[in-house]
Amino acid sequence: MQQHPIAKLVQKIESHYAKEIQKHFSVSKKQRVEKLYKLITTAKNEEQLDKSLLFKKLFGKSYSEKNDYLWRNEIRLLKEELEEFLIQKEHEYISKNNEAYNDWLLMHAYDKLKFTDGMDEKQETLLSEKDDYASYPFVIDACLLQLNNLHHKIPDLIKRMNHYPEQIKETKQALDDMISAYCAKINLHKNYYNWISYNHKLEEREKLILENYHLVLEKNPISNFYNNFTQSFTISDNPNSFDIQIKHLNNAIEIIEPLHKKNKLLHEARFLVLMGKGRELSANGFFLEAHETLSKIKADADKLNVHNKTVFYVNYITNLVKCKFYKEALHTLENEFTVENSLYKNMLLYSRLICYLYLRDTKNLANYISYDLDAAPFPQNYVLKMIKSAYFYLIDENETALSIINSLLSAKSSADNMQYYQPISLIYKKLYALALKNNLLKKWPSKDVKTLLDAMAEFEKTAPPEFKLVSTYLWIKEEIAKK
Repeated sequence: MQQHPIAKLVQKIESHYAKEIQKHFSVSKKQRVEKLYKLITTAKNEEQLDKSLLFKKLFGKSYSEKNDYLWRNEIRLLKEELEEFLIQKEHEYISKNNEAYNDWLLMHAYDKLKFTDGMDEKQETLLSEKDDYASYPFVIDACLLQLNNLHHKIPDLIKRMNHYPEQIKETKQALDDMISAYCAKINLHKNYYNWISYNHKLEEREKLILENYHLVLEKNPISNFYNNFTQSFTISDNPNSFDIQIKHLNNAIEIIEPLHKKNKLLHEARFLVLMGKGRELSANGFFLEAHETLSKIKADADKLNVHNKTVFYVNYITNLVKCKFYKEALHTLENEFTVENSLYKNMLLYSRLICYLYLRDTKNLANYISYDLDAAPFPQNYVLKMIKSAYFYLIDENETALSIINSLLSAKSSADNMQYYQPISLIYKKLYALALKNNLLKKWPSKDVKTLLDAMAEFEKTAPPEFKLVSTYLWIKEEIAKK
């Protein structure tokens, strides 16, 4: 037992932290683990460290192969307790001696709380003092956290796009700093090796990493995961781009599954890639497959930070609507999830209104379209007003419906930024105009129905595939089919 790794570890801890470890045991109150620790530290010779003797003192019975599992378990528990103690001591030491470490921890704490003011302050401190503390890994991690939160922090899409370049620039600079620092450390050891080799008249030499080196990115499991996840966002005109996206998402899922079981900090990365697969399936018309994928991780959503929980429920509820599970979507909205963020609040309002629209529930539509839809961030305000116009169509106030849709079509900001929604709005306009014209007729003339069908055919010929699947278009497509 004297040469056992645990015995060596116990002796080293006792020599460095005798008082601290006793205090730790007094808090943990794991009496048998503490007893084994004391038996090892007080042993005066190898005989007193005999495995059978220690077992007898611990369990009050003789050791045998049959009860060896008790010994193995106690050794494991002691090891875990000592490692927990060392982690605490190292945390205290680094926290006391490196303010950048504390700022980095606070970045993560504020990220969980979604306290963006605090995150801004700590990132600014880390960036301004990055050369003072030379803790570049903390800086790049803080920059990446800020990038992750940008769409939560700035709901308005146009304003958000103005912030991305600067944030990406800061992150890239932090990456360059970190790589340079670690390359310099590697060069130190390379040159030391060369110095020893030279002084011992050996021929071996290591080439230094130069300032103008070309970095070859290593392929390891986590880089492979993120590379595949990245490729799932690739913009392409390839007709098979969806298949390529799903292939990369499946690759990423296959890689992350075993990793997250060992490193629980990767749990969120696994969640995000599965949510990404569900989102892409939904966006490309595979609504039931998306529901199956998203349902698998629904139980995990409540364990995540509030932002990613919100993103999940937005995707989950949106897909419920596409599956035509309207009552389930409304039940989820009313009983399982609430949100305060204005961007997602209005996205969920959109899903709620779509449910009422399909159910032709004009009473509940009336309750919600009274909201100030202009207050919603762009482009949510546009699609919410489309639904508001549909409400007036359902209650046969077609002149009001036309007025709302005409204001959307004439707005310059809409014409510039909603090029794919504008044709849908034109179909709405044609429907309302014809509804006004044929208000007293039980059956519309075939030429009027053909006008609507031709408008839909033109839209489907020119629109990107994902816009043929948006709920506002699917609703009017179904409405026209009834004519």
